[in-house]
Amino acid sequence: MKTALGYIRLSRDDAKSLSVEYQRAAIERLCQEHDFKLVGLEYDNGISGSHLNRDGVQRVLQAVKGRTVDAVVVFKSDRLSRNGIESLQIEQLFQTAGIQYVSATEGILSNCSADDEFMAFVRAGLNQRERKIISLRTRYALQQKKEQGKRLGRPIRGWRVRNGVLIEDCTEQRMLEEIKALHGKGCSTRGIVRALQDRGLVRRNNKRVNQSYVSRVIRGQR
Repeated sequence: MKTALGYIRLSRDDAKSLSVEYQRAAIERLCQEHDFKLVGLEYDNGISGSHLNRDGVQRVLQAVKGRTVDAVVVFKSDRLSRNGIESLQIEQLFQTAGIQYVSATEGILSNCSADDEFMAFVRAGLNQRERKIISLRTRYALQQKKEQGKRLGRPIRGWRVRNGVLIEDCTEQRMLEEIKALHGKGCSTRGIVRALQDRGLVRRNNKRVNQSYVSRVIRGQR
């Protein structure tokens, strides 16, 4: 039986982003259909797909380069990347390594026929276009609220609003990555809180982390 590694990304800057549970269920069904043994799931929670500077996706790429699995399964190709050039580079990496790249919504993406090569360019362009649309939509909505004198509301976890634009909060992003890493090692929520406090990691605006917050992060809730 071939082995597969799943990848999930939850995009907090996109109100229509599919939940972790929904993506996981689709990946598990696809593995059953293709007779893959799902040996692991990597995920990035609340991080933009505009760059590859994400712990989860880096572990996936290392697995592909090391040929430690036979396939990588995602819900949609834009989960791995929404950058056009990087999307093409990723698909080329799969072909070079001989690793199957399978999407629950787009099928097998690692074929090398002329038609498949053309579709790779189409996917890359559409994924990047979608990222730009989301960014513009977010800025427009925030600007409207600002002009109307409305409260902008609580920023998305790991992000903050500056001059009406969402930007990443490096402090909280680092803490989110630590929570995921510790959870992946089997640490309890209490143990995670204790570890974060020992390392001096805090939430946005220097707020202390607690078990309720850690639980929401793990479940992919706001």
